[in-house]
Amino acid sequence: MCHRSNSGSAWQCGCGYELGQSIENVRTLLRGQQTSAWVLLPMLLVLDLAAVGGVIYAAMHGLVVNPMIIFGALITGIARTVRKLRITRESLRQLAKRDAALPTAIVHKR
Repeated sequence: MCHRSNSGSAWQCGCGYELGQSIENVRTLLRGQQTSAWVLLPMLLVLDLAAVGGVIYAAMHGLVVNPMIIFGALITGIARTVRKLRITRESLRQLAKRDAALPTAIVHKR
């Protein structure tokens, strides 16, 4: 899910993902991760716009340090959320390709 390399003897990734789960369970986890990232992204964007307003207001009154720190933290949060969405979408694509490569049985009804 996170695409971090792990030692062969590890049973759990540093992000909390337990290795060796079924594909359907992984797909469910990925969809949940994708949903939570899509919910978080607009919230961070709104907070970021509010921080921009705070930076402008503070700059008008001579204070720039604190709002800029908040603005930078929000930009970092947005970048991490976008990265998580990219990794999640790629993981879902890889799972879809894996399922597509498997042959399907043709059942004839008589």
